[in-house]
Amino acid sequence: MGITLFKPTGVTHAFPLIDLQNKRVTGTVTYKGKVYMTVHIDLKKDTVEIKGSVDELQNISMDQESYLDMFKSQAEYFIENNISDPQ
Repeated sequence: MGITLFKPTGVTHAFPLIDLQNKRVTGTVTYKGKVYMTVHIDLKKDTVEIKGSVDELQNISMDQESYLDMFKSQAEYFIENNISDPQ
């Protein structure tokens, strides 16, 4: 039997914009004060716009597709549950 150790990497994600009325959510991936990727999700138009990349963080964070899935899922949850500030 092995042991799994979870250690924070310092990579964080946040949702600086949640527009409930227009069903738009913005998510960011940040490491050491630098925003590596910004994802704009428009649930009304069913579109996703990506600026930047997490490729430089590949050894310490999730891959881009995993972040996109997470941001989309969270955006849907926030809008469906009228959550404008998840902090």
